[in-house]
Amino acid sequence: MIVLALDSATSRGSLALRRDGEAVAAAILPEGGQGDALALHVEALLAGAGIRMRELGLLAATIGPGRFTGLRAGLAFMRGLSLALGIPVAGVTTLAALRAGYACAPGEAPLACVDSRRAEFFFQLGAGGAPFACRASDLPARIAPGTRVVAVGERAEEAAAALAEAGRVARAVPRLVDAADVAALAEAMPMPERPPAPLYIQPPATTAPRATRRAGR
Repeated sequence: MIVLALDSATSRGSLALRRDGEAVAAAILPEGGQGDALALHVEALLAGAGIRMRELGLLAATIGPGRFTGLRAGLAFMRGLSLALGIPVAGVTTLAALRAGYACAPGEAPLACVDSRRAEFFFQLGAGGAPFACRASDLPARIAPGTRVVAVGERAEEAAAALAEAGRVARAVPRLVDAADVAALAEAMPMPERPPAPLYIQPPATTAPRATRRAGR
């Protein structure tokens, strides 16, 4: 089976192809590549790997948490491609993808970190912890004393520094979400029965448009 995976929810978008458990090709999306040009980037990746669109057996996309515009655009694109090809699309969280790309030392708890582009970060401690949003300075109150933490992800240094200042044992592993990890996670999941929905920890930072004044008023 050939898997096409996309991350468009974080600061650096990426694409990856995986065939029968092996990585085939990957690409980093240029700034703004999560929007209208996404189809062109997918076509270029497939052409470079010598794979035709109809050979794809599974699609995978990050569902968040992350950046609202890129997340929505990427999910909409992959859901449309799913309908066009008649194949399923699996959803993978950005936090799970970060953890999948790094192996902790024994006794360490992975703290996945995604930059929300606000004052807060998106975090998840371990595989079973609930995702949450908070400032790095508020992290010590959210993590049990005695937990040895390795912060993995975007701006991980800030999370580790906040914990260290509170007397916790913490270190940082800066890394970005990689679509290759998204593909590997999706391949190991049960085949999805319905399209994924976006994961929001906070409401999108949008503002309702002002009503247009009528002419002459």
